Amino acid sequence: MLTSLDDLLSTVSDVYQSGETPKAFGVLRAALAVRSGANPKDLARALRTTAKKLREAADAPDPVVAVFGASLAQAASPASLAKARKGLGQMLLGTLSERIFESIYKEMMGTEELELVDTREGRSDTDYRVLNGSKRQVFRINIKFFGSPFRNAPDLVGLQSDDCFALATYKISQAVQKQEKEALPYIFAIVGVPGLRGESVGEAIPGSLAHLVSLVLESKVPRKRDVEDAVVLHLVDNPQSEPVESVVKGFEAQIRSAPWKVISARKADLLLRRMLFERVYAVRVRAFAKNYRGAEVDMHFSTSQDLTPLEDFLRILREKGLHGLTALLERGDV
Repeated sequence: MLTSLDDLLSTVSDVYQSGETPKAFGVLRAALAVRSGANPKDLARALRTTAKKLREAADAPDPVVAVFGASLAQAASPASLAKARKGLGQMLLGTLSERIFESIYKEMMGTEELELVDTREGRSDTDYRVLNGSKRQVFRINIKFFGSPFRNAPDLVGLQSDDCFALATYKISQAVQKQEKEALPYIFAIVGVPGLRGESVGEAIPGSLAHLVSLVLESKVPRKRDVEDAVVLHLVDNPQSEPVESVVKGFEAQIRSAPWKVISARKADLLLRRMLFERVYAVRVRAFAKNYRGAEVDMHFSTSQDLTPLEDFLRILREKGLHGLTALLERGDV
């Protein structure tokens, strides 16, 4: 846990290495320098803030509260830390899944004719685009990880709990709309590890990192997600300690060895329309939005019957080529 300003700033330095830190941490560091006699006007200019704000933060009883609007003690509450750990755990699983997918794709394809381009930094609904030799886009890929079995699946959607994958109906609609607008096939790549969830994964994250993110989530600073992203990348690329590295590699191994499947947006949409009342139990529940506040309206797919193994998808791409695969995707056969 973070017990002092020095701990906080040291952790921030570890996370960002030599990169640029968010402005709030620069202001906090500058406020401490003003306390030690530095000229606030010189520091303010570099941070694009005012000398007055730096002096106010330096003179405050708790500079962290002055800059962030929240204290380290407040961020250390069990509820705040649990929220931070859960979010980081979910993001860590997502990032590992994306990297593993990229690795599997390159290993199985064994060719440079098609290029997998990482577009995750844009935080769009597309994790990767596949380009041909002329650098033209040929399809979109969105990667989904799930770790919580739907225990009531047999009663509510007629599927076994270990044979059920839920996808929000609005995501299917958006994917089809993008596909039709751009004439670019859209694919969901799916992997699931039962029991591997954000809450449990988050418990393995070092306390100092969870406390840092908790402070940011409790604060008034903008772009909170940027800090979460930086912490996750730090965990994956620079774990700093052998126990943390070992735990992250353990999660990675579980995801890599799990069954990877794909389904095109077109096939997902066709199944949704054909099996709406059978597989979207929300439409059969009276006052669903009222009784399940915050819940998404999901379509439930059979992982064994509705989804295509990733290795089969890539084999079709190798054997039939891009034109053959695109035809199957457009018809909703994959």
